[in-house]
Amino acid sequence: MKIKEFFLQTDHIDRDSFVWNMAGSMLLAFQSVIMLMVLTRVLGLADAGIFTIAYANANLFLTIGKYGMRNFQVSDVNGQFTFYEYLMSRIFTVSLMIAVSIIFVLYVGNKNGYSMEKSLIIIWMSLFKVVDAFEDVFHGLYQQRGRLDIAGKAMTLRLGTTILFFLTGLLILKNLLIVLIFITCFTGILLIVFTRWSYKLFERAVEKRYSFYNVLGIIKICFPLFLGSFLSFYIGNAPKYAIDGVLNDELQACYGFIAMPVFVIGLLNNFVFNPMIYKMSVLWDKGKKNEFLKKFIIQVMIVIGITLVCIVGAYLVGIPILSFLYNTDLSLYKYELLILLLGGGFLALSGLLVTVITIIRFQNSLMFGYIIVSILAYTLSKIAVEQYSIRGAAGLYAILTAALCFLFFIFLGYGLKRKEKFT
Repeated sequence: MKIKEFFLQTDHIDRDSFVWNMAGSMLLAFQSVIMLMVLTRVLGLADAGIFTIAYANANLFLTIGKYGMRNFQVSDVNGQFTFYEYLMSRIFTVSLMIAVSIIFVLYVGNKNGYSMEKSLIIIWMSLFKVVDAFEDVFHGLYQQRGRLDIAGKAMTLRLGTTILFFLTGLLILKNLLIVLIFITCFTGILLIVFTRWSYKLFERAVEKRYSFYNVLGIIKICFPLFLGSFLSFYIGNAPKYAIDGVLNDELQACYGFIAMPVFVIGLLNNFVFNPMIYKMSVLWDKGKKNEFLKKFIIQVMIVIGITLVCIVGAYLVGIPILSFLYNTDLSLYKYELLILLLGGGFLALSGLLVTVITIIRFQNSLMFGYIIVSILAYTLSKIAVEQYSIRGAAGLYAILTAALCFLFFIFLGYGLKRKEKFT
């Protein structure tokens, strides 16, 4: 089949890895943006608010499914664990993701007075994200074997087709819950088909063995990465959770609209950095510390540059564009948008630091930073939103992400000195 050949064959692996990873990352980052643009026009602001909190919760639960394992798997250049061991551990974490999402919705839904429909939308949105979690372990294998291009093509085609079907279903059915059920089943089928095609290229080289002890070992080793990822999403979405408990779905939607551009910073940074993870891992493994640090510093400069460009652009044309895209007057939230973009820069930088700290295998330190800032988020989020509404939520976001960056820079410096001492 031509589609299958498209996945597997390429004359320029590095170029296609960059291009298709960029395309897939763009679709993933703007998935909710595109969906909300149509959803707001078809169903209104209240449904957009429900979608916003459902998407936030689903991404929080997705961190359980992925368990922070991708970067560790890709940087496992010496084959500490087999792919089957990564796969078995992913089956466990995905099962846990489903269980936690259901329990969470039952508890919070009762506490915040969710309707049955809102509760079901959040659960099905979480099931929709289960597909992303399961796909990720296979794409980690492809990236580890130098074929990020295959992962990028599969993700791009699956996400693009799924978004198209979501928009079509929404226009025809005008019911968010029914459309979510439909596209969850659809994207799951695409995952099965694409994985069957692409995995065969690597199947012979994969060791078909796994040890239960090693599976537990992966769970244990990656726990700090999972906890960090989970708490990172909690920290980033703490303002949304506070809005969900204090304000209404309409204001939730408005906050979601102005928060969307934040992810552009991380997205653009990922375009440059994701293809470099394996190369940086090799540099560190070979002891080329100076080259490793040089690449890291370059990436820090890129994050700062991208953040400044986005803030200037948002100041000039951000609100008019967002108001048009979401068919909502957002003129009252210009400074909140700028504050959120500053926080987005800090978040992108902290994500870079997490990856680098993982490569040098000092990831156990990460959980302390996340725990400290999570306590800060839990303590301040409700107060900030109650007193200052959306501006309080935006300011809280910037403060929390800045605190993460500060702590992670300290951990990275200590980790590098510690590794140098023992080598």
